[in-house]
Amino acid sequence: MFRKIAIVSPSVMLSERGFNQEKWLSYFESLGLEVEIMPTAFCGTRLETFAARDKAKDIMQAYEDETVDALVALHGGASALRVLEYLDFEVIGKHKKPIIGFSDTTSLQMAVFAKTGNPYVTGFLPEYEFRDGKIEPQVDEGFRKILTGEKFRSQSGETVHEGVTEGVLIGGNMSCISDLSGTPYYPDLTDKILLLEDECEVSYKLMLMLTQLKYNPTFAKVRGVVFGRFSECKDHITHGSVKSVVDDFAAQVKIPMIRDFDYGHFRQRAVLKCGVKYRLDAKNCVLEQIEA
Repeated sequence: MFRKIAIVSPSVMLSERGFNQEKWLSYFESLGLEVEIMPTAFCGTRLETFAARDKAKDIMQAYEDETVDALVALHGGASALRVLEYLDFEVIGKHKKPIIGFSDTTSLQMAVFAKTGNPYVTGFLPEYEFRDGKIEPQVDEGFRKILTGEKFRSQSGETVHEGVTEGVLIGGNMSCISDLSGTPYYPDLTDKILLLEDECEVSYKLMLMLTQLKYNPTFAKVRGVVFGRFSECKDHITHGSVKSVVDDFAAQVKIPMIRDFDYGHFRQRAVLKCGVKYRLDAKNCVLEQIEA
């Protein structure tokens, strides 16, 4: 059970929308959480004001603060990748605190996992959840289960390849994962189940990301793939729809696989702990956490 969370902001917001502070702060307090808002939490709404060192400093301070149980990314956007070089992963590895977020936070979460093995939580961002003033029931329920340590189980999606497999679930936003390729922050994919989603991409770019993923030296040892839902991704005359891109990938990769799992840039979505073992029953589209 978490008692205190630190609000950090690794990303640059891509618009000037408000942070809805009163709404999410009241929500956290209603759950009995003490909230510490780090100094740069509201900075970096534009690229030119983004200070990677300062944001990394806040992240490190939250890790080193023994009273903080988890770090929560306030919002998504872009450029969380830029904080990585300023983090001390040796220190982070001594503190098994999850980073909670999704979308652009994937860069930070996957890098920390790659360097330390620390689990993380994907599918929740305070600014995103309260953008319309009220958190959606599925997200609320999922976040509460994370706080209490209840294991995740969901039947959702559509079968691509049947089969039952077990592995450590990792992933998030596919563009952010692709950005990590060739860096020291890319995780070993051996014995992993991959969770993938994206938004606002053209189908041919999604095809390139999946091809790059397949070329990764450890991809041959991936146990399964869970495709979430793709938001505002456009068809392209040369590559067709997102569905056709996934079909093409599936024709080359014959492992347990599902699509349209309830995760992605939508108001209702799953909130999952990653970096721990899951079982994927692709025939019945059941994803079940088997390790706390």
